[in-house]
Amino acid sequence: MKKVLIVDDQSLNQTLLEAYIKQYCEQNNEEMKISTANNGIEAVIACQKEAYDLIFMDILMPVMNGIEATKQISSMHPDTIIVIVSTQGDEENQIQALRNGAKDYFVKPIQPDVFKHRIGLYINILNNNKTIVSPKQSINPFTNVIFCYKTTYLIENEEDLAQLWESLLFSIKDSVRTNFLSDLIRFMYQLGQVMLSRKVQPKIILEENEDHYFFSISNIHIISQTKIIQLINNYFKNANYKLTSNLLSFQVTKEYVPTLTPVVQTVTEEEIIKPIHKEQPTSADVTYHKEIETLQTFDFMEEDDITSLELKLNELSTQFLWMGSNELNGDDVDQIINAFERTSSIMMLYSETQTLGMAIRDLTSIIQKDEKVFIEMASQMSTLCKSFNNDLILWFRSVFYEGAPSVNFMDASIISNIQMVQSFLSPPEEVSLDDGDGFEFF
Repeated sequence: MKKVLIVDDQSLNQTLLEAYIKQYCEQNNEEMKISTANNGIEAVIACQKEAYDLIFMDILMPVMNGIEATKQISSMHPDTIIVIVSTQGDEENQIQALRNGAKDYFVKPIQPDVFKHRIGLYINILNNNKTIVSPKQSINPFTNVIFCYKTTYLIENEEDLAQLWESLLFSIKDSVRTNFLSDLIRFMYQLGQVMLSRKVQPKIILEENEDHYFFSISNIHIISQTKIIQLINNYFKNANYKLTSNLLSFQVTKEYVPTLTPVVQTVTEEEIIKPIHKEQPTSADVTYHKEIETLQTFDFMEEDDITSLELKLNELSTQFLWMGSNELNGDDVDQIINAFERTSSIMMLYSETQTLGMAIRDLTSIIQKDEKVFIEMASQMSTLCKSFNNDLILWFRSVFYEGAPSVNFMDASIISNIQMVQSFLSPPEEVSLDDGDGFEFF
């Protein structure tokens, strides 16, 4: 049973949200335990006693506001989904809340159908969380020294693949360097599509230990080992993998982003940015696999443009959350195009971000050229678009607030995602890797 906490100083708002949640449960045969808190302090105390799966948090409250409560609760329970409920025109507080650990937000007055649909999306994410098991032996062939839990994804259809992608990026993306990891997740997604098209249901198992993640894909016997090796060499030249007749396993080193251990400097020599989490392992507890880079924030962009850019990226997050779950219409596409246009126009004002701005502008042009194709392909592209936007948000937070090695440190990953989206809309001529089974990849 999922546990939900509603935090609001107005009893009417509490009653309204509780009624919507109960309606959702009745319509979807779900059970939820609903609790309430009247301010941020009560919410923090409640979360000290037990962990909640889902929290709806008002911002403007007495004693402790929703932003501070969100920050403290996120540090205690990083897997809890905190959703901000704010008033129209309160964009600055929305941004602050998202910066401090909130995952999404609603603007009052809340539309019941939209609210209940979003609950369904949150539940899907929560249902993909790890379940604790006690395996006697690991699935991966690299080592038996693993934590006592694993996550198994049973892929029966395209929707399962989309949930796999979203769950992995949601739970892993902010904790480790992700250029290779994002590529690997994309690779597994494409491989899963091929297997489903050949009436084979893949099973993907995620294991981990102190130093590594292990991704294993079973039921791959339908694809020849020669072809799999060729594909890995094309896309992951430095991959550490092992291949048997029916199992492909990858080992990924956990290279933690060193935003808390090294000194973080700003270009303008302003106050050092405070760490997001209250407690972090000391440098003696963490082994970095690369020489630690000095991180800094950058102030080349005007404050108004930074605020506008952040709002547009959050707008895109909301739009992409709907893709794949609802049928897009012309108005939806217009909103996406407008957000892309504003994002690219801001970035192209500055030499430091001109390359990203041009890439986003080119993508916008392709969408505008044939909106009908974009609408038709929306469900297939939803996870790609989410990954692209997640990369943009991670880049934005690192460059302007948390510290980054350079302004362009994520250009390659972001542009790669853009190119993947473009390939759906304007597919290039396929290069066959035919080895006799007629199989083509990408």
